[in-house]
Amino acid sequence: MKFKAKWIWKKQRNYKLYNQTIIAKKTFLITDFNSAMIRITADSRYRLLINNAWVNDGPARAWPEHYQYDEIDISSYLKKGDNEIEVVAKYNGVGDFQRVPLQAGLLVQLDVLLKSGKTKQIVSDKSWQVAQAPQWISNTPKICVQRGPFESYNSQLENTSRFTDAQELFDAGDGPWKGLNSRTTSLLTKSPFSFKRFLEANIVAPKNDMNFCVCGPRLIFPDLIEANLHVHASYAMATIIDVKKKCKLKIISESWRSEHFKVAVNGKHNPSGQYNLSAGKNLVLAFNIPTFSHDKDTAIRFIDPPKIKLENPLNSSCANPWCFIPFNEFSFAENDISWQGWLEAKPELKDKIDSYIKESDLLLKKAKDKKTFLELFKGKAKKLSYEKMFVEDDYWKFKHRSVIANGAGFVKNPSGLMHDNGEVTIVNPSQKGDIELVYDLGEQNYGYLNFDLISEAGAEISIFGIEHKDKDGNLQHTIENRNGFSYITKQGMNQYTSNERRASRFFYITIRNQTKPIKIRNINLIESTYPVTHVGSFTCSDERLSKVWKISERTLKLCMEDTFIDCPAYEQVFWVGDARNEGLFAFYAFGATDIAKRGLVIGAESLSRHPLVGCQLPTSWDSVIPVWSFLWTIAIWDYYWYSGDKAFVKQMWKPMIKNIKAAEKRINDEGLFSAPMWNLFDWAEIDHGHDTVLHNSMFMVGAIDAAIKCADIIDKKKHIKWLEEIKSSLSNGVNSIWDKDKKSYPDSIHANGDISESQSQHTSFLSLLYDIVEKKNLKHAKNNVENPSKDMITVGSPFAILYLYETMEKIGLSENIIDSIYENYLPMLEENATTVWEVFPKSPSSLTDQGGFPSRSHCHAWSSAPVYFLNKIILGVKQTATAGESFEISPLLIDSISWASGTVASINGPFEVSWKLDGKILRIDYSAPQGAQVNFVRNKSHKGLKVVLNKK
Repeated sequence: MKFKAKWIWKKQRNYKLYNQTIIAKKTFLITDFNSAMIRITADSRYRLLINNAWVNDGPARAWPEHYQYDEIDISSYLKKGDNEIEVVAKYNGVGDFQRVPLQAGLLVQLDVLLKSGKTKQIVSDKSWQVAQAPQWISNTPKICVQRGPFESYNSQLENTSRFTDAQELFDAGDGPWKGLNSRTTSLLTKSPFSFKRFLEANIVAPKNDMNFCVCGPRLIFPDLIEANLHVHASYAMATIIDVKKKCKLKIISESWRSEHFKVAVNGKHNPSGQYNLSAGKNLVLAFNIPTFSHDKDTAIRFIDPPKIKLENPLNSSCANPWCFIPFNEFSFAENDISWQGWLEAKPELKDKIDSYIKESDLLLKKAKDKKTFLELFKGKAKKLSYEKMFVEDDYWKFKHRSVIANGAGFVKNPSGLMHDNGEVTIVNPSQKGDIELVYDLGEQNYGYLNFDLISEAGAEISIFGIEHKDKDGNLQHTIENRNGFSYITKQGMNQYTSNERRASRFFYITIRNQTKPIKIRNINLIESTYPVTHVGSFTCSDERLSKVWKISERTLKLCMEDTFIDCPAYEQVFWVGDARNEGLFAFYAFGATDIAKRGLVIGAESLSRHPLVGCQLPTSWDSVIPVWSFLWTIAIWDYYWYSGDKAFVKQMWKPMIKNIKAAEKRINDEGLFSAPMWNLFDWAEIDHGHDTVLHNSMFMVGAIDAAIKCADIIDKKKHIKWLEEIKSSLSNGVNSIWDKDKKSYPDSIHANGDISESQSQHTSFLSLLYDIVEKKNLKHAKNNVENPSKDMITVGSPFAILYLYETMEKIGLSENIIDSIYENYLPMLEENATTVWEVFPKSPSSLTDQGGFPSRSHCHAWSSAPVYFLNKIILGVKQTATAGESFEISPLLIDSISWASGTVASINGPFEVSWKLDGKILRIDYSAPQGAQVNFVRNKSHKGLKVVLNKK
């Protein structure tokens, strides 16, 4: 595409502001036309409207050096006469796990093919009108560590913007975004989805706490875009509390996993947070604690304070009662590529931390009042505006809500808002507190929240989603995931569709600052996912397995957008390892190839930034999980096996070899892959906190094996000898540390050379899966798969269990896979799950302890293995040649199932199978894609049965 459009924005000094939103408009006249195609992209987000109709949100995630634009046919949105393009564009200005923001920018080009045959072009340039959009509040915290800023909207600020001519920033190809290319995956859906049940109305106590949420790293490093753990912003903040008489006050520091501030009042620190305030002025001083967390938005909160007055220690007349005290000399920003012992490896950074802790402890004791504070911090403390220093965090009000009464009497016709018709739900105010309405979607879903209502001006509507609540009504707040948004009403009609997509099942609608009745006509979710085609299916006589398949398929769909993602309610991140599982499942469930292909390309592109293919991409978090890097290569072979797309394998060959060569450099003298990276495979308690972890070498063997197969099919045979040598060396290294006494492999080798005492099942099944284990140890490895000892660590997540299942299938234990599905997935059905979870309810996993809840994420497609294996084993359909050229039918008959039917998606079309056990006769009917060879194969479960195949 040759763009004539310019990158534009509102004219301003700084184009890297945090969470800035603008509106850009262009009106144009057309008469007769045949078609119209718009190309549009932005850093970081856009929403496109044509003649006030919502068209699309984008762009697709991409690295800045391989940026993408969306290409959309908008013919049906145009009309003869005057037309208007309107774009709401947002620059995040903060690092997350989905993009690398560079600076604000918007690029639009519309090509209208007129009936005369000529093309009329409307391009973004200085003729466009742009304005700041203050109704989208900018000083909000991040939604969570993996995502961008929280969404907060004040409708009273609509129509206050002053439009001016746009500022042209760059020609299309001259900006910091390079390699512009058209989106290669489908645009997402927009399907209205209504609440299914009204659950309850509550009166919740209004929160009188004073919450001060600050993002220290953004203040210390204003131009740094990152989402790394190994960043320390050294700073303090101080205020003076003025009270008329002595009183008590509780001060807490709340953030993701632990306290982030050490607080002292009048020079005294109390770990309990309880402080006695003297009559008069009391100095509060808080130092940031070096905890190394992704969570950069951290808060100090005064719990239900008495009547107090706050003032700035530097100037009592300042509007911001807090001052900010940077300690730049102790601050640093590192990436997270080096994971194991990173701080010990950099003594200069450890010295900074130790010096900062020592000095902060001393200053906390010395600063006893305003006088000593000024003596200690004169020239260092700074006065900042409240908006620059703090972000407005509404989430804590929901998280710490307290239900004080039933609110049913204040709500008329609560089901009215569930239906897009003429009915309304009327919510009356209560003197006791805020009204909360609770609705159930009936199942997990993912999309944009949408409402229209009539209200007085100034009421606050907050809507937060919860994935799971237990039988006692306790809500699971997923690790500081601010899963909602807030909206301030204007007088009269209020209509809003959220900018952020979010997922949950239960939604809590809270109305604050209400003095008059509010009429709510409709609130719903506009489901928005990758547009799957429901080709695959599975049903059988055991309804429980049919349900397990269905919720697994639904989970897979909800974890598909422009790439595969891990979970829609929390991270929404393309994790390379997760995507290997999800791609495999989506091939045979939906026939989806473009989304898998897109993820593989993003992985290849990461090699220009990371030493190996990165683990979550594109990203502002610099980290590598070697297993994920190796699974990327294995996924290339999966894609080829399913699709037969040889041209794509050729495209990926150089990055594939680059990845393996980079890994080869990290093979140590013992012949094992060794790197101080995040050496994760499973949430189980594997001893993986070391450079040399055995499962890394095993996955590297698997990746090399995939590369050898790729080399063979694209005629790169000159590499095969080299690849075979590395594979052999790694296998020898692995086998050299087989424990003869324990009859298994150790988890790792420690830095001092000690062999780990920990033994996991994982190394045994990986050694079988990738043909590593020596023949003399084969039976022991198989026994560890089928009958692990009580001392052996077993699989802790559904992600890792895929590789156990692949091994079981390989060594003839398919029935064990079905037993495992029964054992691990039926408890989800018992909990009324509508999607499958990140961990199993009984997993020996570090993520099972979630405050009494069974899983962290309740919609996680790395767990959708039943979609793949039930069709493969119970239905009995297995692809046996590249691109679906041949298939095998061999259903496994088990006691609980008397019939099964379903469909498997192949690259050439659906493969349909049904079978029924009729006494001693097994009747199988199938319909295969044209040209596919089909072979029926007897297995041991068919013994003594007559088989009738397609009535023959």
